[in-house]
Amino acid sequence: MDEERQSDHRRWLRDLELAHFEPTSPGMPYWLPRGMAVLRSLQDHWRRAHERWGYQEVSTPLLARDPLYASSGHLEHFADNMFFVDAGDGDRMGLKPVNCPGTMVLFRSRRRSHRELPLRLACDDPLHRNERSGVLTGLLRVQVFHQDDAHIFVTPEQASDEIVDLLRLARRLYAGLGLEFGLRLGGPPEGHIGDDATWARAETILARALDAVAGPGGYQRVAGEGAFYGPKADLLACDRLGREWQLGTVQLDFEMPRRLGCRYVGADGREQVPAVIHRAFLGSYERFLGVLLEHTDGHLPPFLAPVQARLVPVAERHVAAAGELAARLRERRLRVEVGDGTERVAAQVRDAALRRVPFVAVMGDREAAESTVALRGPGGEDRGSVRQDALGDVLEAACRAPEV
Repeated sequence: MDEERQSDHRRWLRDLELAHFEPTSPGMPYWLPRGMAVLRSLQDHWRRAHERWGYQEVSTPLLARDPLYASSGHLEHFADNMFFVDAGDGDRMGLKPVNCPGTMVLFRSRRRSHRELPLRLACDDPLHRNERSGVLTGLLRVQVFHQDDAHIFVTPEQASDEIVDLLRLARRLYAGLGLEFGLRLGGPPEGHIGDDATWARAETILARALDAVAGPGGYQRVAGEGAFYGPKADLLACDRLGREWQLGTVQLDFEMPRRLGCRYVGADGREQVPAVIHRAFLGSYERFLGVLLEHTDGHLPPFLAPVQARLVPVAERHVAAAGELAARLRERRLRVEVGDGTERVAAQVRDAALRRVPFVAVMGDREAAESTVALRGPGGEDRGSVRQDALGDVLEAACRAPEV
């Protein structure tokens, strides 16, 4: 329990100057500059991965009138978790809690062919959910968030293979971030939409994919834990303290695309309804970062670190040269800060460690004369003397996001 309190991500939000919360906007983080750097780095990682995986990015309106959410089933099953806006003349609009309905509107916006499937559409627009104040907890439970969200339109025959590929990609993504996950299959909840036969078909397809990835019995089965529109496989990550976190999810849906009028022309020339795979690997960026801060005790991977390197001048006379070097490193999109040279080197290095800066480069008289720096890596590792003109290459390689 002491270690849990010590690694509480809210401490790192404060100490690393990442985000701030105010009672006037409960559960809605104010992202500080360093926090935005972390958030954007994670989103950039998402975009690069999605481009390699064959996704197309889309964006949909944040507000929609009630009929859209009535058709999707969210007014009946999710209204208590939504924010609504009075649009005048008795008209009401819902602030988008999920990306699904809007993405399906995009799919049905023109005639589609079976040759376009699988069609992978990714979206990380801000989402809003009206959560009870008692459950709001830092970044772990918020009211505004972004998901690494995607909806994949497939023929029913394509669904199983696509889900197998998704789960294998998820393992690679998590491994690159220092995490592993288990799987949980959730069945139909009370009051779900769709008939039992369709649910059973979707659950069979999803279970077959889980068997292929985790092996029969290699995942949990939990009754009633599916989404209201289809069964779901949750990704359960385990952190360094042995705690289990539900982060990502893969869901198979035959119902919402039917209700929202999604159609494609099959090989036989007839219109058919696609299946949709709802997929978020990390879940929400906010929750994932909260878990990752606790899992790493604030030591984020270098590509996510809010400050990736600190240049430590031994004395004030070295500050100008350190500033020039920092400017060259920033041109390479490295996040670098410079000490003011008024504190002892040991104090500056210790402060960098407390602020979880992975790389520290010390510059004194000898380094200035030789155009080098004395470099320390994560955990205080002594990297020895590095030429200043090579430092950018060294840091870029160390701070590169893992390939997925």
